[in-house]
Formats: sequence, C-alpha cells, structure tokens
Amino acid sequence: MNRLKISLIAACLIISQLSYGQMGVTTINKQQYNSISKSVKTYAYNPTYALRINWALCTYEIYVNDMLVDFSFATGRSTGEQNIDFPQYILKSGVQKIKVRVYAPATTKGKTEPFLSPETVFSIRVVHSEYGNEKLKEAKEVYHAKLPALTKKTTTYEWNGEFNAEVPYILKGWSSGTDLRKEDPKVLVKEVQTLVDRYITAFKKKDVQTIASMIYNREKEVAQAFFFISGEANNYDHGWERLEQEANAITEMKLINGYTMRILGDGKVVTLLQTKGGDRDFPAIYGEMKDKENFYGLYLYRPKPGAPLEVIR
Repeated sequence: MNRLKISLIAACLIISQLSYGQMGVTTINKQQYNSISKSVKTYAYNPTYALRINWALCTYEIYVNDMLVDFSFATGRSTGEQNIDFPQYILKSGVQKIKVRVYAPATTKGKTEPFLSPETVFSIRVVHSEYGNEKLKEAKEVYHAKLPALTKKTTTYEWNGEFNAEVPYILKGWSSGTDLRKEDPKVLVKEVQTLVDRYITAFKKKDVQTIASMIYNREKEVAQAFFFISGEANNYDHGWERLEQEANAITEMKLINGYTMRILGDGKVVTLLQTKGGDRDFPAIYGEMKDKENFYGLYLYRPKPGAPLEVIR
C-alpha cells in the first residue's frame, strides 16, 4: 500500500508539472515565491528611473521602449509635476526609446474635445535617483521635452525621443520574445483570452499556487528593478500570504466589456486594454473588493516560436 501511495503521489506530481508546462509555467511553491527578494542584488548605486510630467487641457500616453508606462484620459489637469517610477521597463543599460502622444482634452467621462487647445500644456522629464531617496530635487535629469506651441488644429501631437540609462543589472524580460505581429490576430487574441481566463479562475478559486506560478517571473524582475530586497519595504518575504489575502478579499473578478488586444514592446508583448472613456488604456481584468476596485494588468510574451504565452509584466 505504501508503494502504491508513493506511486500515485508521484504520478499526480508529474501530471501537475505537465499541465503547468503545457501553459509555459513552472510550478512555484510558497517558499520559492517568498524568497524572491532574497535573490535581489544591490550595488553601489541602485537607480530608480522616473517620469516627471506636468499637463493641462489634454489627455496623453507615454511609452518607454514601446511599453505603455503612463496615460490619462480623465478630465482636469495635473496638480504640479507628477512622478511615475518605471525601472521595470528598462531591461539593460544603453539608449532607451521614449514616445509621447498628446490628445485633445476630455470634457466629460468618455468624451473629448475635437481638437487640442492652443492653451494645452504638456512637459515631461526623465530622471533617476537612488532607490528610496525621497529628495526629488536630487534626481538627475536625462531627458526633457515639452509640447511646442500649436499653430494649427490637430487632434493628436506625437513625438519620439531617446535617453541613456545606466542600470547595474540586466533583465531578460521580453527581449528574446517572438514577433507577435506576424501571427494571426484572431488566433492570438483567443490564446490571450484563455490565459486571462485561467488567471481570473485562479483568483475565484483562491488558487494561490496557480497565481504565483503565472506571475513569478514577472515579480522576480520587478523586484530586481525596484531593489525590493528582503527585510526592507515592499519586499516579497510574505508575498504568498499577501496573494492569499488578496484572493480571499476578491468579491468579483471578470474580463470586462469594451477592450481590445494591444501589441507592445516592438511586437513582442501583448495585452488586453480598455478602449472607452476615462478608463481607456486601463487593464481589462476587473477585480472588486468590499472597499476598493482593482484593474489587473497581464502583459504577455512568447519566449520562442511554438511556446505558449507567458506573463512578463
């Protein structure tokens, strides 16, 4: 009987590993997930790169290395210069691409003016400083641009630029991913939807192992990019328990209507984003708790031809 039990357990483990392998995911346990921060390396200088944005009378999107870093389709204006950290989108040192799209201002939720206003204001800076340094004035600037004076009617103004980043690590990220633009979009979106459904189902079933296994590679790279080291703020020492708490707190989770498939990362990353109103560009996965609402972003890539999609950001 003991041999039979051992054989059955081994068989179950093999089946479990095969099922995860078929979806491109290695099974991750609690100890592995809670050890993410223990593998984070620190250096003499641990930089965090950030956007500094000031805007009025417009909506906008900002891309770094063709990844959507920040956006707003809400009414109003910024209250001073806004700060958005984005080191997870810098995979290695060198030249980084930046693209800015400024659109006509939103008047009410879901509606925009027909044209950009001559009074539109938009400026952007890219800065870096030691992780955790709250003294914003000490950040070093590596890029600065602003919207020029508009002399003719236009609905959108776009520009591209570059800046140099120096980071002490190399993240694999989506760099070796296949070009998803060459694939049949109808087939691709179904694969994306299937993976998203698996993620949503895992939350509904409180299946923390599936959730942790799906996002493990992403969380490892994000932890390194932000220097989330063990024992310090924002570490993963109790990450598994936080996932459990979050899954237990979810009262509803679903893929909401009004989304589209977007291909980013120079063709190597795919995701589902909303298309309408003030929530435009927000992730299409909606989660509701008693006291708040969340949108869950899953940015996927295919590590090699024929491999299943995996979560990378």
